[in-house]
Amino acid sequence: MADFKTGLDAANRGDFNTAVKEWKPLAAAGNVDAQYNLGALLLSGKTGQSDAKDAVKWIEKAAAKGHVEASYALGMIFYTGSQDVKQDLKRAYAAFGAAAKKGHAASQYNVGIMLMNGQGTKQDLPEAAGWFRKAADRGHALAQFNMGIFYASGKGVEKDPAAAFQWFMKAADQGLPAAQYNVARMFMDGQGTAQDLAQAKSWFLRASDKGSVEAQYSLGFLAYAGLGEPKNLVEARKWFERAAKGWDRNAQFHLGKIMYRDGEASKDDLIEAYKWFDLAASSGHEDAHFFRSAVATQLSATERDHAHELAQEWFDANHKTPHKHYDMTPHAH
Repeated sequence: MADFKTGLDAANRGDFNTAVKEWKPLAAAGNVDAQYNLGALLLSGKTGQSDAKDAVKWIEKAAAKGHVEASYALGMIFYTGSQDVKQDLKRAYAAFGAAAKKGHAASQYNVGIMLMNGQGTKQDLPEAAGWFRKAADRGHALAQFNMGIFYASGKGVEKDPAAAFQWFMKAADQGLPAAQYNVARMFMDGQGTAQDLAQAKSWFLRASDKGSVEAQYSLGFLAYAGLGEPKNLVEARKWFERAAKGWDRNAQFHLGKIMYRDGEASKDDLIEAYKWFDLAASSGHEDAHFFRSAVATQLSATERDHAHELAQEWFDANHKTPHKHYDMTPHAH
């Protein structure tokens, strides 16, 4: 143990080669902590080179002796695969299962994911729900979120909106943006809880602060439709513009509607409206095609060309922003 601590102290100060020197004899002698730490260090490449095969060998030895973190690490290694280690979902499932049975929350969650998707084992949604529940009860936020999804959809469990709301709330309280968004939606729609638009806005704001594009669009829609508060197009435009940069086509569409203003817009507004409808249409928004055509009748050919150029400029400026393409082939906007 003195040699193990010497190796640990060396690793903590960045002297990884000394750590390897101290741990390797201990690992060979069967010290399970040395085996796991040595494997993890070799895998990290911090010694100057990555030796994945040797690393996996030591982690496997530790896992075989019941080292929970080693079993989890082994599961991750075989689940993801790499240039040096071939992906093996069956081995990943077995490794996660070994750690899950000992109460390791992340492994319980991963077992649930693999059962849900039929990866490395036969798909079994009720069994997946059971493992998600175990991890969720240990405070695993993503497992809590998945329990919410299961109860909301009736997947693997009996559909129960109230239970879904409670699980989403647990994950939302831990700061998970997707859960915060779902809590907001349930408050807005009155599903699983009483309708409360003020609470909905509050949770949309929390999710938006964490980068949720869906929440930003929803905040824009609340302001646009006057839900819970007086209609506020300035506020709506602010949120729609944020969501539009995240490639929310509904936000792009509603920006066009705000600028269009039911035919009372100026020429400049109509050009801007055409730009947004053009962008939304290129993202696959069906109604945007109709509105773009309606605006086009009030613009000259030169003005339409200018509006399209503005749309292309916006597209090019924001193209590196993460977004989902509805047409995956390379294209101008």
